[in-house]
Amino acid sequence: MKINLLILFCLSISCCTPTAQFPKNIITKDLFTTVLKEVHLAEATYELNKSKGMEHAQNILAISYSEIYKLHNIKKEDFTNTLSYYANYPEELEIIYSELLKGLIEEQATLNLQ
Repeated sequence: MKINLLILFCLSISCCTPTAQFPKNIITKDLFTTVLKEVHLAEATYELNKSKGMEHAQNILAISYSEIYKLHNIKKEDFTNTLSYYANYPEELEIIYSELLKGLIEEQATLNLQ
């Protein structure tokens, strides 16, 4: 009887403890989605600016990254750590990209109405 209670107790404790803790060195999912969208837009601008000169395009991209990080009060390391974290969880990253794409489509629809 005591062994059964001990096993039951151990099982109940193991069910209550979280299986995966969210690391402290990454940004929230919502903020990451926003920053990731802005980074991709900056990189698209970089691709367009390459025809004006590679050095010019790289300078604009570096400035864009700095402005994005400053605007959202994060560091480059926060962004790269978060990207690395979600790279290990492709299902979650796919959800983030789906939300990002949905936001871009909504923005495009708004711009088309103007």
